[in-house]
Amino acid sequence: MLTKEIKIPTSGRPIEAYTMHQEKRPDKAFLILPGKGYTINHFLLDFLWRMAAEAGFYAIKAEYRGYTYRHLGEPYDAKQSIQDAGFIFEFLADQGLKPENIVPCTKSLGTIALAGMLENQNICLQKAVLLTPVMYYKKGSDTLPLWSGFNTKVAESYVVFGTEDPFCDMDTAATVFPTAAIDCCEGADHGLYIENNYKMTMKINEQIIEKVKKFIL
Repeated sequence: MLTKEIKIPTSGRPIEAYTMHQEKRPDKAFLILPGKGYTINHFLLDFLWRMAAEAGFYAIKAEYRGYTYRHLGEPYDAKQSIQDAGFIFEFLADQGLKPENIVPCTKSLGTIALAGMLENQNICLQKAVLLTPVMYYKKGSDTLPLWSGFNTKVAESYVVFGTEDPFCDMDTAATVFPTAAIDCCEGADHGLYIENNYKMTMKINEQIIEKVKKFIL
């Protein structure tokens, strides 16, 4: 397996990303867009990255400029994550990868980055994974407008969140993603952790990895 740290050009500081793939680079990509605090090196995203590479994908996990563990102290507008997603897709296009051959795997802020980018660009995807999507900022409030056209841009979605997630619930997910495969993990929070139960947390994460694998293959 080949791994590499790469720099993705932007209008400012480059995006740091890490790739993994088998000896010959595949023509299909699995792109991880992380959360604000749940970074590319947290358990679930790191193992999804490794799984995708083993499954024959060009696996990429990309940081945001200023928003992940290396740069938490720097000023950063969350809207920049949408711009960053655009820069990453431009980079992949320059590498000869077509949008329909790219499967984004997004977590929290990454779901906003993807939805916002698709809202602003003429890009359509075959599949997307949404881990703990941010549907609203407060329970009871309206769904974020950027989700309104998501299903016109993505043919198939796999959505995962927990019953204790403050930013998503089953009714909202079923309404916004009527044709998606949806898993709501009992007792799991926004990090997909179950409080005071590491064994069940590990079990849930393993199940998610296997279900994502089945979805993308």
